[in-house]
Amino acid sequence: MYDKIKLYVDRAIVGEQYPTIANYLDNANQITDMHTGETKIYGGLDGLKVSIYPNGLSIVGSLPKFLHKSNVYPLDRHTAAKAIEKMSDALHTHVGGAKVTEVEFGANMLMRHEVQEYLKRLGDMPLMQRYNFDPDTLYFKGRGKVQPKVFAFYDKIADADAKGMEYPDDLRDANLLRYEMRLKGRLPQQLKVIEMVATSLTDKNVYRKLVAMFQNHYFSISKQKQLKTNWMEDIKTVSKAYEILFAKLLNQSDPNQIKEFVEELKAAKVFDDRNDYYRLKKKIEQTAARASITETDEFIRELDNEVRNVCAYL
Repeated sequence: MYDKIKLYVDRAIVGEQYPTIANYLDNANQITDMHTGETKIYGGLDGLKVSIYPNGLSIVGSLPKFLHKSNVYPLDRHTAAKAIEKMSDALHTHVGGAKVTEVEFGANMLMRHEVQEYLKRLGDMPLMQRYNFDPDTLYFKGRGKVQPKVFAFYDKIADADAKGMEYPDDLRDANLLRYEMRLKGRLPQQLKVIEMVATSLTDKNVYRKLVAMFQNHYFSISKQKQLKTNWMEDIKTVSKAYEILFAKLLNQSDPNQIKEFVEELKAAKVFDDRNDYYRLKKKIEQTAARASITETDEFIRELDNEVRNVCAYL
């Protein structure tokens, strides 16, 4: 489930062979800073971008593209080990001790319906902002400038076409939904491990932590539900009828109206405690569900199962 990563290899790891690294790059070029005199060499390595600085080198790119020429099928911890070994052989140095500063962890899921149908049924993720710039893409990001975690859902085929990327012909008309978790900076703290180096990507404990984070954040998202066909059978009293009517109206309303209402309260600074706005949203969701007139939408059931399936193999 690994895709794009960013590694930093300290010069001390390479040792005396450091000046020769540039010889193994494709189309290596050198840039000199006119103010500091510092030189930087950059080039490619089978699709990876490599930048060589005086004190170390940076490696950025997709591991599956590097290993298989395509990122349609992400790598697990076993195939990630093969990618690291190939990288070490290509650079003639062991990169296993390189620090991992960024990692994308995701899966491509073959769905029965168009990707847009699933994205529009995904609601809010706790403590994250929801961004839906177009029907094919959905992001969950933090509110600050620093983004240690970002979660993205998008149409993988549409994305590949837009970027001119190749993919297998048998997927040309497929509904391929991509869900990925992007972690950036302070990875040891985020994953609660002592260190995060290239060989950590192959460690079973680290992989389990990534899978758990990937799965838990997905299931923390509120999901659109559908009205039960037999909801009227639950009405026995006037108070129950009132409760069901309120829940029915909530479930049939546009989710953005509730979001806009909460935003209006925020703008007016109605509550002293900012957490009260989140509590209000949760209370509305619970009220809508309490009447037992809704059930999980068939699209969400399918997506839930796909996420469970991709997380089942460690």
